[in-house]
Amino acid sequence: MVDGIYPVAMERSEKRERIVSIAELPTPIGMMRYGGRLQGTRGTGFNAYRTYGLFALVLILEGGSGRYRDALGHDRRLSAGDLIVVFPDLPHQYGPEGDDVWDEVHISFEGAAFDGWRAHGLDPVRPVWSLEGPEDWPERFYDILQMPVTNRPEACAAAGAIHQLIADALATKATSSSTLDWLEEACQALSGGMGAPSVQEIAQNAGLGYETFRKAFKTATGESPARYRRRMRLAQATLMLRRPDLSLDTIASALDFCDAFHLSKAFKLHYGTSPAEQRKRWQDTDLQT
Repeated sequence: MVDGIYPVAMERSEKRERIVSIAELPTPIGMMRYGGRLQGTRGTGFNAYRTYGLFALVLILEGGSGRYRDALGHDRRLSAGDLIVVFPDLPHQYGPEGDDVWDEVHISFEGAAFDGWRAHGLDPVRPVWSLEGPEDWPERFYDILQMPVTNRPEACAAAGAIHQLIADALATKATSSSTLDWLEEACQALSGGMGAPSVQEIAQNAGLGYETFRKAFKTATGESPARYRRRMRLAQATLMLRRPDLSLDTIASALDFCDAFHLSKAFKLHYGTSPAEQRKRWQDTDLQT
């Protein structure tokens, strides 16, 4: 069990207060892990920060007001209709205040493909969103949680539904802030491989000096531009390893690593496994489909 995730694992049911545990079926576009509806809950509580190791979307349904806090210094009030975006490595806490309780529905998921959304608006700078538009968001969560996930095609369908949910939720976010505009553009540029602009060039395009840009980026995302770029390139390498026709040298060159040795070293340091081991996992996955 991942620390901090709800420990209850119940059988799939149409009862919306049940927790749904999903079979571990990785796909190239990510994997849904578990989720469900909780009634009369107190969230994570405020005794300590939690780190889930997974992405999660938590929609507040009804009940008392609350707060969200994280290690980046965010302290936001919460109310019904707010969406909390939980990031894998960001310590956080949330819940109703005082003696209040609330109802929530949540979905957790993981995979390099979901990391790709970080360059398109899914970033720790705004971990809480107020969703707009038609009031069918809870139903969309329920529909995803009730999808069967017993084989690889069904797992792909569930992961794809989460991608669509993220895309639609992002479309409701206000985009008037010039600060957030430069941040999203910087994340997109930093996600590029060979031929992508340098950090200095990205800072210049944002109209900022290098040190000002570096500090502002780290304040907003919790990591330096260089670390963000390395993590995004390693996520791309994970997907590229699925293709047996791409040698490690080719992948290293495409992602602007010095050579295969440096890519392998960075990959194992970040993921705890070698590129060769990850490629074998992809091959084993393909044989099972």
